Amino acid sequence: MRSWDELYFGLLGISLAITGAIELFVGIAGTNVSIAFVSVGGTYLLWRGVIVFSAGTFFIKAAVNGLDTRRNQGIAILAAIMVWIVAGTEVLARVLGAIPGGSDVWVASANQIVRSIAPPYSPSIVFALLALVVVRYAVDTSGGTGGGVGE
Repeated sequence: MRSWDELYFGLLGISLAITGAIELFVGIAGTNVSIAFVSVGGTYLLWRGVIVFSAGTFFIKAAVNGLDTRRNQGIAILAAIMVWIVAGTEVLARVLGAIPGGSDVWVASANQIVRSIAPPYSPSIVFALLALVVVRYAVDTSGGTGGGVGE
């Protein structure tokens, strides 16, 4: 019997794999695509597409094989870390790109730096929030004996 976690991570994996494929195709075409508050484009789009697609397939693999084993939980954690790294580098690139001011100012104001984090967001930033659910597997839920030294 499948758990809700397996269904959730399966759907998240499918969404990530589709998004990664879209990023690959947009990167090959050399265009930008924006839908609502999500934008696909920018530099290193091919690499981001490969990583997001791979993370999606890892989530699918973990969900299909069952999240009751530590190995599959580790695969899900690995996929989430991949998404978090891509999202973190994109947020960092936005903030660091906003720090240099214009031609008359060396450092932009704090208001301009904060505005750089406004939408549209890349898909990995959105999926990084959805992948936070995997943190529950980072804590040992195996129900160990709790024994001390010598047991």
